[in-house]
Parts: sequence; C-alpha cells; structure tokens
Amino acid sequence: MNPNFTSEDEAVLRENLKRCSPETIEKAVEFRKTGNPEIVGDVVLGIIERFAEPDKKELLKNAPDSLKMVDDLGLDSLTMMEIVLAVEDAVGMGIDNEDVQKIHTVGDIKSYIKFKVSQ
Repeated sequence: MNPNFTSEDEAVLRENLKRCSPETIEKAVEFRKTGNPEIVGDVVLGIIERFAEPDKKELLKNAPDSLKMVDDLGLDSLTMMEIVLAVEDAVGMGIDNEDVQKIHTVGDIKSYIKFKVSQ
C-alpha cells in the first residue's frame, strides 16, 4: 500500500486519464496504490489504445511486445510524446527524453516502465 498516494492524487489521476477506458483507469489507480509491476503492461496498453486510431486498436488486443509504435500503429512523434506524458502521470514517474528515443515497440515501453518501477 502506498500511503503517499492520497485521494486527491487519485482524483487528479482519474481526471488526467478520463479519455482512457475505465479498466485502464482502475489499473492505473491500483498500480499507484500498490506499486505492483505486473499491472504496468495493462496500464501502458490502455494508454496507447486511447491514442491509437480506431482501425489500429484491434492490434492492441493481445499485442505482442514486438508491435511497433510507429510502423504498426501509425503513431507520430507528437502522439508518442502525449503517450509518454500520460504514462508518466499514470505511473507517477518521469521518463527521460533520451530514453524516449529508444522506445520503438510496445515491449520497449512496458520493459522500461517495469525496470523503472523495480529500482
């Protein structure tokens, strides 16, 4: 349990993720409360889904870690930055700009966040 994650923090998180699915929001809240790294993948996929074009969202269902953010999902650099900002809000940690440049696949971002969480 994370005593530093207050009800006010939860309200802000819910507001920041309001365009994500209810499942994604609940997983993000659960992650912030528990710090369970096993939840991170679901949170990240839910955030990516929020920004993906409707015809690409089906690719995210059971998405392999090799799914490419730009080539397969058609995300541009501005959308990638929006995803990074949403993930930062959801997990409560910053992502270094130089590290963002190394994120090319769904697996890259999930692994990066899991690594940061475990430190």
